[in-house]
Amino acid sequence: MTIRMLAAAAIAIATLAPTISAHAAEYPAKPSRIVVPYNAGGAVDYVARVVAEALGKGLGQNFVVENRPGASASIGIQFVTNARADGYTLLFTSITSNAITAAMEPDKVGYDLKADLQPVGIVGRVPLVLVTSQNIPANTIAELIEYSKEQEMPISFASSGIGSTEHLGALAFAQAAGIEMQHIPYTGGAPAMTDVAAGRVDLMVATLPTAQPQIEAGNIKALVIANDERVEILPEVPTAKEASLEGFDVASVYGLLAPAKIDAQALETLRGSLDEIAKSPEFAKMMLDRGIIPNAEVKADPDAAYSAELDLWRNLVAQIETK
Repeated sequence: MTIRMLAAAAIAIATLAPTISAHAAEYPAKPSRIVVPYNAGGAVDYVARVVAEALGKGLGQNFVVENRPGASASIGIQFVTNARADGYTLLFTSITSNAITAAMEPDKVGYDLKADLQPVGIVGRVPLVLVTSQNIPANTIAELIEYSKEQEMPISFASSGIGSTEHLGALAFAQAAGIEMQHIPYTGGAPAMTDVAAGRVDLMVATLPTAQPQIEAGNIKALVIANDERVEILPEVPTAKEASLEGFDVASVYGLLAPAKIDAQALETLRGSLDEIAKSPEFAKMMLDRGIIPNAEVKADPDAAYSAELDLWRNLVAQIETK
């Protein structure tokens, strides 16, 4: 009797296997949630909601944004890393901020960005721009570097705090330019930018949305964009490549991630849909209006792009002790 039951079970499993595969290929078969590890209303949350709505329209199921802020994004990230890797719990985040936090406190964050998460794709970059006070007698990067080397004391730069994107971006600039600078940390990007505009600090490597109002007001000078292409809202400002600043290609990068070992079919479906979204003119306009450069090559080796981003910021964090 037992042998007959085992044989029947084997036949049933064999019969069911194609049905299981067909069901897996139907992803998404139910609503998914996209966890944002920050409060609602910020730039990351905005892009997440744009992506969620577009994914829902493209794949015929709801993608619901769920904000889980706290502990420097660790609460939301840990929630996703502990979820089933079936494609129904995803993470939309600032990969840059998470990479910095993980590099600075690897034993406290409770996750490993490479081991615990799989990139669906990077959707946009918020470029960093190097700006100076109007008091600095330099209108080009070459003139700024020359001016810096002529000073008895290192020129100063502001940031929103030790380990911030602005701090590490400035270190990348100093390394590319071969100069020394003095760090003046603030409690946020706004007060830091205010003191650069007032001439109390020499320069800042800031995100484009932070710097743009002061640039338009004529309070600061934009000398170089840390991006491989010029940006539409600052067409006269050269890129790091044009300024011969190798290694100064830094930005705040936003992306969609999933738990590691996500179902292969789900991952392929998500990447295909995200790639179509990122290539659309509507998405590009919504991003550019917020100072975000859309990534139209989501499927161009997303694993390598993600890994390179993590390595970049980990290497910059390693410089903090000496800078």
